[in-house]
Amino acid sequence: MGAGFAASFHLRSYHQVKEIPVEIVAIASKSKARAEQLAGRHGIAKVHDDYRSLLDDPSIEVVDLCVPNALHLPLVLDTLKAGKHVICEKPLTGYFGQGEPDKEVGATSKRKMLAKVRADLDEVTRVMAEHSVKFCYAENWIYAPAVRKGLEILDRCVVAGSILEIRGEESHSGSHSEYSKWWRYAGGGSLARLAAHPIGLGLFLKHFEGRKKTGRPILPVEVLADGVDLTKTPAFASVNDSLLVTGWGDVETWAQATVTFSDGTRGIFYGADNLLGGMEGNVDIRLSNARLKLDICPIRVCQFYTVDPAPVQDVYFNEKQETKAGLSFPSPDEEWTLGYPQEIQDFMEAIALDRAPLSGLELAKQVVEVVYAGYVSMEERRKVVLSLTS
Repeated sequence: MGAGFAASFHLRSYHQVKEIPVEIVAIASKSKARAEQLAGRHGIAKVHDDYRSLLDDPSIEVVDLCVPNALHLPLVLDTLKAGKHVICEKPLTGYFGQGEPDKEVGATSKRKMLAKVRADLDEVTRVMAEHSVKFCYAENWIYAPAVRKGLEILDRCVVAGSILEIRGEESHSGSHSEYSKWWRYAGGGSLARLAAHPIGLGLFLKHFEGRKKTGRPILPVEVLADGVDLTKTPAFASVNDSLLVTGWGDVETWAQATVTFSDGTRGIFYGADNLLGGMEGNVDIRLSNARLKLDICPIRVCQFYTVDPAPVQDVYFNEKQETKAGLSFPSPDEEWTLGYPQEIQDFMEAIALDRAPLSGLELAKQVVEVVYAGYVSMEERRKVVLSLTS
């Protein structure tokens, strides 16, 4: 479902799946013309402008949701009720309004938002329990090559040591999508849109550590967060010109969340739209007996320097990179380093071989809980206790 940016790189990843026979039966999109164009590039026979056509097709076993955030929850529920496995991009759900005017959604009490998303998560859990299908949470950071190697190392290190702190960040110069600038469509700002990636990985790593040590996950128990739209500050107002994206509506462009885990350790996670020079995603894992630093992007295996970038203007380097002048780090295969093909490989294996995906429903639920507790913390200026129990 969907024929935009996410659908394109998901489709390219399906072509790379090994040993599991995968056929893309159809694409559904409200823009049938765009769906037809995408289907043509990938040799897909059927195109629909009604998503129910996918749910009603008995030949379809899996539905991959590459749709706007506000559509995730209703389409997840409909897909599960149709008895089909579902792949969902982040976030699983969020607060997108309950009758307020679009431009007032972001002003809604964050306590009300948290209550709403908790009810959503309970509903997804209930529906999942009623259907023998798999939920695959498309958190690509977990599948990035740097993280996969990191897990191999952590598997040995946490036997005698402990992860004491995780620092993670995803930042760039800002989304150019108008939908991302309003709570009504995005479900939040940089905390939900960017920091959700390092938060998801941080939760996954502590879960991994707990399972390794005791057979039980180490869970997040408290959140303390801060956030602001930096483009609406006096400092930014004094600037004559900037390459940073502006025109934000009711969402934050800088956010930080400190998560306390059940073993007393901490995770500090950032998401910001104030970074020039291309997208950066990284994790710093500090253990009692080691330290592990992981670069999700950029990967510095290729370095390029030039004074005049004109000859390479049509060469893709990295997402969000404003200029190719000076020193840069062109990515040899950005989708691979970000973990997209590996993610789809795992999902197809999980469904075909009837095992749990590496990234599933519990992680998706925990990320939503942490993010929206973070928004309550921003509004109330205090720590917020989480309700996670498994």
